[in-house]
Amino acid sequence: METKGKKSDRQEPLRDYGSTTNRNARSNVATHMQTYTAGEDSSRLAEMAREFGLEHQRKPRNQVRERVNIPLNRLRTFLVDRILDPEFANIRMRSVYTSHHGAFDFDQESEELMGRPPSWLEDRLDDEVGGERVGQEDPHAQGLGGDLPSAVLGIIKGMVGPAILYLPHGFANAGWAVAIPILILCTMLFLSSAACLLDSWKLERTKAAEANALVRKKAKRVILSYPELAYRALGAPGEATVKIGIALMQSGVCLTYLIFVPQNLKTVTKILLGYDINASYFMTVMLLFQIPMSWIRDIRKLTITNLLANVLILYGLVTCLCFAFANAVKSDTGRRALEEIVYKFTNLDAFKSEWFLFIGTSVLLFEGSITLLVPLQEAVYREEDRERFPEVYKRVIFGIISFYTFFGIVCWMCFGDDVKTVMTTSLPEGNLAATVQLAYSIAVIFTFPLQNFPSLEIATMSISSSMKATCGRCTSWLQYRNVIASALVCLLAVVAVATMESLDKVVSLMGSLLGCPLAFVFPPLIHNSLDDNLNAGRRRFNWIIAGLGFCAMVLASFTTLLKW
Repeated sequence: METKGKKSDRQEPLRDYGSTTNRNARSNVATHMQTYTAGEDSSRLAEMAREFGLEHQRKPRNQVRERVNIPLNRLRTFLVDRILDPEFANIRMRSVYTSHHGAFDFDQESEELMGRPPSWLEDRLDDEVGGERVGQEDPHAQGLGGDLPSAVLGIIKGMVGPAILYLPHGFANAGWAVAIPILILCTMLFLSSAACLLDSWKLERTKAAEANALVRKKAKRVILSYPELAYRALGAPGEATVKIGIALMQSGVCLTYLIFVPQNLKTVTKILLGYDINASYFMTVMLLFQIPMSWIRDIRKLTITNLLANVLILYGLVTCLCFAFANAVKSDTGRRALEEIVYKFTNLDAFKSEWFLFIGTSVLLFEGSITLLVPLQEAVYREEDRERFPEVYKRVIFGIISFYTFFGIVCWMCFGDDVKTVMTTSLPEGNLAATVQLAYSIAVIFTFPLQNFPSLEIATMSISSSMKATCGRCTSWLQYRNVIASALVCLLAVVAVATMESLDKVVSLMGSLLGCPLAFVFPPLIHNSLDDNLNAGRRRFNWIIAGLGFCAMVLASFTTLLKW
């Protein structure tokens, strides 16, 4: 019996043949699968050769795969949290859905949207891995906020858009000696106003925390936003003015989109098919997409389309720069590439007569980013990251504006003073240029619902409330949000058709008349009103910012209207 037992022990390695796991793993399949690595161990083969009385062992087979440290069921979590993150769309929703204090009558759906994640994220939170809910210890996965890298992506998403394509024409109309200082001044004013809003947010958040500590009660979270801060500082008229400004500003941005896309598609059709089709036909096709998409209220469901839009915009920018550099090195006089670039750069005009149009163009570059500032700050979850956010925001904005300046000057230098308002329509004819124009058109079509969402929510709630008060139930079918939203999109299309040939002036007027008050005037006034402890120097500085913003609005708007 003892001999048989020894024999049994000697045969035991046969069951582990080809495995590098510990023998105890045989009793635990899960542990074995986590530590198993395909391939063969040389010492184990030598032991087996001795068992069978062989002189030489077989050469081990090469390893064919490596151990996967991260379980595959975590891969979906990673993709959702970092690539399909709905937080940016959630931030844009927070810029509209403020705390309820009677300014507008929110319906039940809008109240629920603020506390409800999108359906696909709800499904993920319901999944269980190892007996624990996915994301249970991750505030970002629960929709409570994100980290600083997520905030940086949000800043870039909120600012970088098709408006950059208007810059080369703007530089060509203004001249570099005027355009660059205007762009720098607008950036400094914008960052100063952003600091005012962030200081106001911090002050109001501290007040709320102190009030909760006094009553020793955890109060319902108050959603702070630009309109909410305006309400606390300037009352209901201030909030209404800011909301109307946001609605008109975002509608103005979408108006430029409705001009931009038909012009691009007209050029693409002419290049690829040889047909010169009127841009108004493409406007009709675009409306067939935009009207149904305007009915979507939970814009977090558009995360995938927005991701695609960002990829297409990146492709367009890189390709445009490649076209620009390829055109810049071409020389008719035999100069080398670098000499040709220096020659063309030094021969750019320093001053042009239509420089005033660049004021509105430079303001529109921010595309309403000021409205997303406070929700972005609130979306940063960790307290130490929140403290760092203002400085990070400043650096990211400086980086974006630096790239904008580089892009505008390079494209102006390479395509000359005749560069068109929509820069992509100035690209040399060809299939590659057509792909850029088509990519930008698709990107704008996907971006349109996200940009138009704040204006639609503000306008539909306001119009519906007014109709209920004045008309009652006799026009109840006209009070539905989808009916009002469809009518507003069609109204924008009518204005776009009427201004199709004046896109540069539309851009300038939208930026100066609507962008200047929102970006430069109201934030300093809000800060002065909310903070009673401001020193006299900071208070005067805020008044100077507001005054400069007001002067820029009047000057640029008046001169643009005269030039029309």
